[in-house]
Amino acid sequence: MRNVSNAVMGAIVVFAAYYAGAFAVTILALPIPGPLVGLCLLLGMLFTFPKLEVPTARFVTFPLKHMSLFFVPAVLGVSIYWDDIRANALAIAIAIILTTSLSLGFTAWFAQKLFCSKLNKPSSTSQSDGEFE
Repeated sequence: MRNVSNAVMGAIVVFAAYYAGAFAVTILALPIPGPLVGLCLLLGMLFTFPKLEVPTARFVTFPLKHMSLFFVPAVLGVSIYWDDIRANALAIAIAIILTTSLSLGFTAWFAQKLFCSKLNKPSSTSQSDGEFE
C-alpha cells in the first residue's frame, strides 16, 4: 500500500510540474516549451523538498523502463520526412554534433561543480568539540 501511495504522490508532483510549466509558458508567452519549464520546476521542487524524491522516483520508474515506446512517433516522423532529411543531412549532422557537444560539456561541468561542492562541504558530525570554544 505504501508503494501505491508513493506512486500517486509522485504522479501528482510530476503532473503538477508539467501543467504549471505549460500554464506559465501560456500566460507569460515564453518562447520555450512548457514541458521544459515544467521540468525545471520539478527540479526546483526536488531540490527544495528532498522528501519528494522517493515518490517521484517510484512514479517515473515505469515510464523510464518503457522509454522505447516514446520513440515510435519520432521513427514515424523520420520515415515520413526522409526526403527533407536527406536534402539537409549536412546541416542536421552539424546541429546534432554541436548541440550534443555543448550539452555534454555543460553536463560534465555542472556535475563536477556539484560533486566537488558536496565533497568539500564540512559534515556536522566531523566537527571537534574544541571548535566551539
